[in-house]
Amino acid sequence: MYSFARRPIWLAGHALAGGLLAIFLIAGFWQLSRHNEVRDRNAAIAQRDDMRALDADRFFEAVTNAGLVEELEYRSVSLPIGRFHWQELMQIRNRSLNGRAGCHLAVPMETTANDSDGLLGVLVTVGWLPQQACASLLDGDVDVFEHRLPPTGQITGRIRLSQERGLLGPADPAQGQLSSLARTDVERIDQQTTLDLAPVYVEIISAVDENGSAIGLGTRPGDTLPTHEPLPPPELDAGPHLGYTFQWFSFAAVAIVGYTLVLRHQARKGDSEQIADD
Repeated sequence: MYSFARRPIWLAGHALAGGLLAIFLIAGFWQLSRHNEVRDRNAAIAQRDDMRALDADRFFEAVTNAGLVEELEYRSVSLPIGRFHWQELMQIRNRSLNGRAGCHLAVPMETTANDSDGLLGVLVTVGWLPQQACASLLDGDVDVFEHRLPPTGQITGRIRLSQERGLLGPADPAQGQLSSLARTDVERIDQQTTLDLAPVYVEIISAVDENGSAIGLGTRPGDTLPTHEPLPPPELDAGPHLGYTFQWFSFAAVAIVGYTLVLRHQARKGDSEQIADD
C-alpha cells in the first residue's frame, strides 16, 4: 500500500518534511526557553525591587566577589555623588524610549567609598537623549548635563550587569579611544577611562542634594539643548514568546497531520489505480 514511499522522489519529500518539522520544533522549544527566561527575570526584578538599597560599602564589597555579581542586577544602590568625569562621557547608541530613537549617556563617576582592591569609580548611566541631540553631544555640548547634579549629595540607581556582544550584533573596535559604543560594555569603557571601574554599571533613578532635596533630572524650561531623561524601570510583561511557542508548535502539528494526509491520499490513489488495472 505504501510501497511508493520508498521511491527516490518520495524519500526526498520525507527528508524535506522531516527537516521542516525539526525546524518548527527547535524554534518552538527555543521560544519556550525564552519565555521561561523572561518569567525568571521578571520574578528576580520583582524580588530585588523590594530589597533595601545597598549602601556604597556593601555595593563595593559585593562587586569584588565574582560569585555575587550576577545576583546584584536590578538591585538598587545609594551612592554619594562623586566627581563625574564628563570629559569621558560615552554614548550608548541606538537606544529607544517610548518609540523614539536616541542614545544612553554613560559617565564614569569617582567615589570615596573604595575597597582595598582600589575600585575608584563606577559607570553611571545618567539617562536617555533623543537622537537629534546625540550628535550635538559629540561636539562637546555637555554643560547642560553637567550642571544637573550638584558636587555633593546622593544618587540612587539600579545596578545592571555589563553588556556583552552575542552571536549577532555590531562589534565595537577593541582598541582606540571611542566616543560611542553599541552596548554598555563596562570592561571596554574601563580601557579608556582614568578610573578603575566597578564591573557593573548603575542606571540613575533619582538624586538628592546635601540637604536631602530632590534634584530634577529631566528637561527644564530654558534649557538650550534637549536634556536627558531618566531611564524607566524594566518592563515586567511576559513578551510575545509564549505566543510564538504555540505558533511554531502549531506549524509542527500541521506539518505532521498534513504530510500524513498526503501519504494516505497517495496510497489510496495507488490502490484505486491498481484496482482499475485489474
